Amino acid sequence: MSEMIERRFLPAPTGRFSGSVGFIGAGVLLTVAIVFLATRAGLQVAVFALLIFGMAAAFNRAVMLGAIVVLVPFIPLLRRLLADGTDSDNDPLAIVLVVAVLVVLLASLRQMFRARGGVRTFNLAALLVLVSVAGTLVATRGASTAGIFSAVAILACLGVASGVSAGVVPDVWPFLERCLPLLGVVSGAYGILQFYVLPGWDRAWMLSSGLRSIGQALPMQVRVFGPSEAPGPYAFILGLCVTIAASRALTTRGKSRVSAVLLVAFLLFPMLLSGVRTAILGVAIALCAILFLRAKGLSRVVPVIFLAGLLFALNYVQGRLAGTSALFSGSRYGQFDAATDNSLQQRLEILALLREPSRFLVGNSSGLRYDNVVVDLLVNFGVVAALGTVLSLMVVAVAALSNLRSGDNDVAAAASVFCLVTAASGNIYLSGFGVLASLAFGSTLASWRRKRARQAHPESSSTEVTANG
Repeated sequence: MSEMIERRFLPAPTGRFSGSVGFIGAGVLLTVAIVFLATRAGLQVAVFALLIFGMAAAFNRAVMLGAIVVLVPFIPLLRRLLADGTDSDNDPLAIVLVVAVLVVLLASLRQMFRARGGVRTFNLAALLVLVSVAGTLVATRGASTAGIFSAVAILACLGVASGVSAGVVPDVWPFLERCLPLLGVVSGAYGILQFYVLPGWDRAWMLSSGLRSIGQALPMQVRVFGPSEAPGPYAFILGLCVTIAASRALTTRGKSRVSAVLLVAFLLFPMLLSGVRTAILGVAIALCAILFLRAKGLSRVVPVIFLAGLLFALNYVQGRLAGTSALFSGSRYGQFDAATDNSLQQRLEILALLREPSRFLVGNSSGLRYDNVVVDLLVNFGVVAALGTVLSLMVVAVAALSNLRSGDNDVAAAASVFCLVTAASGNIYLSGFGVLASLAFGSTLASWRRKRARQAHPESSSTEVTANG
């Protein structure tokens, strides 16, 4: 594709000097355009255009997806830095990741129509969500801006997962698996800094957005959100990094295993500072899945060590900071009483909506959010969307557990298990974490599809191996 564009739109090179002049000229024009946008439309619009153009300029979908992976943890921080202490909910950078994902999907559209692969049950589930979302928007004659954004974000993530599973969208999971833990170190370090110092731009954002549920805008009195937009997405990204590192510790030896263990030990502290218990539960469940389905022999000790380390870190941090931080002085991490735990009671009230699906034959996409992905889609986009979501998550769960048992792409499978757990506490598709989850889901489904194809046609697989051997 890039060669076709070069032949059609770019002049043939006449030498090294002329080529350099062309690149310099393009850079000057781009700089002028960005400066013009910054002065006329605002700095946020200029940065939005720069990011989109920079990712699309490569004419490579895999490069774009890789750039999205790198940007996911840090786009909210960039928004706060550019907001200058004001409420930044309406700046264009809020949708830059969704727009970039849509560009990738549009570039893959021709292959999608020609593709005959994929996981049919998952594709059917995604189609149900699409039909229900479209029906809700038509029946309600529009929606709020937040409702439209959530609809596009959900469908984009499902499209990525479906496209990767069918092989028409590049599977960048190997890059994500190597890159994300390193990004997690930077994100975790910033979260620790935020807890003890709380930079001025983070304090200004908390005050301007009216966010009070995560604590006071004071050092050591706030549940850290790192470079993310809230403690939830921040803890989920760190938890995903921990799950990846723990899984890789089972398949590597020597210095690589030691590095993975040290990475987990470091990331546990900022994850605990976020105060998001679902992330801790997700890591524990993913490690248990690895323990019972993947680990063998002495490798079974590794998940047990991680779980023991998690409990030790929890108790240690609780004891050290209980006297100085309001976050750890209560019973959030200590004693648990289902009858008095406000977070649990609120989630039970939300789940009670599932008892009356007839109330939501058609959703109402008002933009209100619910701390459960199924309930969120049920209320906003109707019962068919909720059923499609349940079906899609069930297919991913089956694929992930099957891959863990057989050892096919087991790191992506463990990451998918973690993402499935986090879906119980919110709509994971509405933040940058949703893109990472959809890439994990797609890679897991793709590996599962190939494995089933080999099992269905073992003779063709053996013939191919013989021919290539």
